[in-house]
Amino acid sequence: MKKILMAENIIKSYGVGSENRNILDNVSVDVVEGEFVAVMGPSGSGKTTLIFALSGTDNIDSGKVIFDDQDISTLSENEMTDLRRTKMGFVFQ
Repeated sequence: MKKILMAENIIKSYGVGSENRNILDNVSVDVVEGEFVAVMGPSGSGKTTLIFALSGTDNIDSGKVIFDDQDISTLSENEMTDLRRTKMGFVFQ
């Protein structure tokens, strides 16, 4: 099956100076077309940060996210909005 989402070595941090913390630390994930994925974990484990990084809602510090054969970091805000509106779906509890 075709990989619809590929994320490689995502790093996302918050804070400044000595308070800077990696919330996502070299996270990689692949999702094939038609697959359903659940992101589960305790409060504060980075679930929402991961979803925001994968959807392009938040910028990442390093790594890359490829969705439907497009590197989302190269898309304009309007292109990202259209991509999320027409090709992505999230259900938050």
